[in-house]
Amino acid sequence: MAWVRYEMWDRWRDLTRFRFASEMALASYRTYVNGFPVTSTAPLVMTDPAGSAFKCDLADFTAVLNDDQQLYRVLFPSYVALVEDLGRELVETAYAKKGAQRTAFAGIDATAPIDQAAEYWITGTPVDAWGAALLKLGNRGWSSFKGGRRGVVEAVTVRNLCAHGIPVYNQKALNRLAAASTPSQKLPTLGDPIVLDRATFSRHVATLRGFARSLADSVANLPDVP
Repeated sequence: MAWVRYEMWDRWRDLTRFRFASEMALASYRTYVNGFPVTSTAPLVMTDPAGSAFKCDLADFTAVLNDDQQLYRVLFPSYVALVEDLGRELVETAYAKKGAQRTAFAGIDATAPIDQAAEYWITGTPVDAWGAALLKLGNRGWSSFKGGRRGVVEAVTVRNLCAHGIPVYNQKALNRLAAASTPSQKLPTLGDPIVLDRATFSRHVATLRGFARSLADSVANLPDVP
């Protein structure tokens, strides 16, 4: 089986390095701020040394600083975006180099240049639909990686909620998860908060990584067009 290192993996590597750097920097700063030898009962105000108008009560500042979910809500959409960009590249590769027909990608524009058609198709099609089409090219399915269809749909659903500032599971999100789940897979309840702590973040990222590898292998191992 051939291994092709698509350019996306370099960006994935750099994002992961930035994630670890951010975790270490925040951990160090938390220790510093939480260790302030403050004995005054008067309100203390944090200001921006760079000169902006930012002001915040110290207690509120430390509360947010100690909430590690803030970092993962910011980082997580970037991981999903990388997988989507890989999907776009794989559609182009399958069509231009592997001989796949556009009919393999249900709903893709039949006349637009393939780069434009692939971009619009990936961004406008549910992930489980375009993911299944790319996996099928290499005779693969959702069982080819840990997490499967439910895991991928859950990761993208959480990304969508975070990206739109929605802190809880709404009905649209629950409907998406239900459609991608088996009867034995538990669903959140309407109004449950979105949890994106380190453990949950790591699980979603691992699922996306497995999904991306299966997609890449599916297309890379197709024979090239003579």
